[in-house]
Amino acid sequence: MNVHVLGGGPAQLNLIRRLQELGHQVAVSDINPRSPGLELADFASAASSFDAVAVERDARVFGSQALVTLGTDQPVLTAALVSEKMGLPYFLSPRQAALVTNKRDMKQMFVKEGIPTVPFRLLEAGFQDSELEGLTFPLIIKPLDSQGQRGVLKVHSTDEIRDHFDELLSFSREQQILAEEYYPSDEITISGWVYRGTLHIFSITDRVTVENDPYMGVCVSHRYPSLFHQSRDELEELSRTICGAVGLQEGAVYFQILGGKKGFLINEIACRLGGAYEDEFLPGLCGADPLQLLIEQTTLPGYNWNHPEEMPSVRDGRYLSLQMFFCRPGIISRQRGMDQVLRISGAGRGRFLLPEGTCIRNRENSTQRAGYFYLQGCSPAELNSKIDQAYSFLEILDEQGRQMIEFDQRMYFPS
Repeated sequence: MNVHVLGGGPAQLNLIRRLQELGHQVAVSDINPRSPGLELADFASAASSFDAVAVERDARVFGSQALVTLGTDQPVLTAALVSEKMGLPYFLSPRQAALVTNKRDMKQMFVKEGIPTVPFRLLEAGFQDSELEGLTFPLIIKPLDSQGQRGVLKVHSTDEIRDHFDELLSFSREQQILAEEYYPSDEITISGWVYRGTLHIFSITDRVTVENDPYMGVCVSHRYPSLFHQSRDELEELSRTICGAVGLQEGAVYFQILGGKKGFLINEIACRLGGAYEDEFLPGLCGADPLQLLIEQTTLPGYNWNHPEEMPSVRDGRYLSLQMFFCRPGIISRQRGMDQVLRISGAGRGRFLLPEGTCIRNRENSTQRAGYFYLQGCSPAELNSKIDQAYSFLEILDEQGRQMIEFDQRMYFPS
């Protein structure tokens, strides 16, 4: 089968390789000529995975029979649009895809369906101060249709919004931005799969983020089980309500929920596998292989998933920490130690993501991630000991031989 993968970055490589191992011909669309997925592709497309017109053009040349993406938001909409144009099957209609990729449509759906979310406004250039009446600063401002925390900023005044307005639009195809109240909270991620209209939750994890004012929301770790695991029933009910509002009958879900003094508020939703290597760590954690499910959904209409009746989101004595590390500014001269990390008992996969010679600038979004690994253990204390051991091995050195890897206390598993 000719399968067209949208995006050729590190998050898509497992998908591309697995498709080829199964005998499929794979096209890859990515505007970045250095994208590693293009080197693996049977058909390399220079189209942006955000550009439905360009992707459709190359899909017709390749003879694409199905489109798919993994770990990224906006290509979900592209895949839905191109699939409709070409008469190909896809698990979302363009309207559904807009609900889970465009924050204007998403937030308006939350309000219409009574789904709890933080108070927000949609702003255009030249907005009046009065349009923000009822909101309390600080605010978080975001592009409507970006991803990877690009352009997500914390602001304290209307002047700051105006100062950053053009910056946000540079990450967007829209002329509006989203402004919403800052909600002091912990982030929770729901990963699961909808099969024949029924939601099955694979994991509930804490999405650990660090602030680098004004830049917000950059994730440095996922930890399992979540500190909110005792609220599983409430989180699952919220997730089912979201699936019903979208009208989702099949496919992956990846919901980000904020937990704080006002209860659970929905931050963002997506219908894709997560971009935090869930395709790698979930099989060992919950027994389901979401990457295989994605491929079967894409290539086998009417696929049959023999899923367990229950996939409890808390498993006694099983803890997992996914570490996604960043570097302080500088030029990467040398990297080493990942092979030693992967020999730690309970270690899963891991890799460096940036080549030597890369110039690191101030951390602003997830595109600057330098590497990742994940570890499993039987207790928080055991995991923290393994995290310490891992970072004692890892080195990313600048031209002066200085360690560049940054570490934050939040990256530990809480006691």
